[in-house]
Amino acid sequence: MRRVAIPVFLDRVSPRLDCAGKILILGIQGTQLAERSELDIRHWAPDEKIFHLRQLGIQEIICGGIRYEDRTGLQRLGIQVFAPVFGEVQTIIEHYLNGVLEPSTCCRRNGKRSLSRKCRKV
Repeated sequence: MRRVAIPVFLDRVSPRLDCAGKILILGIQGTQLAERSELDIRHWAPDEKIFHLRQLGIQEIICGGIRYEDRTGLQRLGIQVFAPVFGEVQTIIEHYLNGVLEPSTCCRRNGKRSLSRKCRKV
């Protein structure tokens, strides 16, 4: 079973991973949602979130904004990053299960946003 995390703000994908107060943990079996749980992460320090995600067995994360340091840290730990992704959580889950979302590469080079890359809004 694949474990996927989505930082949440209200009913939407959180605009920033390091500022998220809760995270949705999904267990995906094939193309079906097998498990779903929510975890309060307000007590996690922003710089420790990626290590906690690894401890939870997260293999993929779907998020809005993400610091370059967090992205590279997640990738070093073998966690695929789907970012930037914005929209309602349920819609994003449906797109993920249907194969519409793909892992992304960093859209920043030397601290500047690439003009050739657009954020995915769903």
